[in-house]
Amino acid sequence: MADDAAVPGSDPIVTHGVDIVAIARIADLLAEFGDSFRDRVFTPAEQAYCETQADPPQHYAARWAAKEAFLKTLAGASPSVPTAAIEIDRQDDGPHLSLAPVAADALAATLEERGSSLATADIDVSLSHDQIAGYAVGSVTVVGTTTRHH
Repeated sequence: MADDAAVPGSDPIVTHGVDIVAIARIADLLAEFGDSFRDRVFTPAEQAYCETQADPPQHYAARWAAKEAFLKTLAGASPSVPTAAIEIDRQDDGPHLSLAPVAADALAATLEERGSSLATADIDVSLSHDQIAGYAVGSVTVVGTTTRHH
């Protein structure tokens, strides 16, 4: 009979967050608060990317949704991670998550609580936005492996 005992490092730890936001809501915030909103919520790199797009609000909205989705992957009711500490970095193969130390520490604490570590984690980000529908969606999945014996 085969040994079915879990091998450390073999069990996946999956955390997923998803968020949806109305593009018009973000457009209103951009119009009302301008740079103060941009600077509080988005990194300079995100701002540079979004401002070069034909319709910046939908790109800001997708990033807002992804940041909120990331926060939903963290343990605790309301983690104190500022959204500007979470960057959605657009690369040739798609969006990637870059975390400032406060965000990385929060994720590391969540993973450790669940028996994993930041060193073993992969993070996947998905963005979608549709101006006609008026919504943007962000999705973040964190997959790690167990680091302790069961």
